[in-house]
Amino acid sequence: MKASSRAMLLSGLVYPGLGQMLLRRRFSGLLFILGTTAAFVVLIYCLVQRAVHVMDEAMSKLVNNSLDLQALKELIERISAGSWRVENICLIVILVCWLAAIAHAYFVGNKIDSQPRSPSNQIY
Repeated sequence: MKASSRAMLLSGLVYPGLGQMLLRRRFSGLLFILGTTAAFVVLIYCLVQRAVHVMDEAMSKLVNNSLDLQALKELIERISAGSWRVENICLIVILVCWLAAIAHAYFVGNKIDSQPRSPSNQIY
């Protein structure tokens, strides 16, 4: 399998930046890995924070015996209304990093594949 194909598959199917690491492009690989990981961490933090907020309010309503399915639905809708900005930005960053890592790995891999092979510059 060509280096471009292996690198593209690693960046596309496993994690962005791993294909660059395979191609020995450590700086660009670290940029993709750090960017994607940071966006994942912020996304998970925001979602957990929202879930904790919903649980706190639901528990207070449960203590007062005023929690039913409709009240829970309204609570979730009220807390979620209009507050997806950070989450959307994180999802866009993840998507852009993923697609850019695939494209970068493919083009860098093709460049490496087109160079004449010597025993010292082979990628395993």
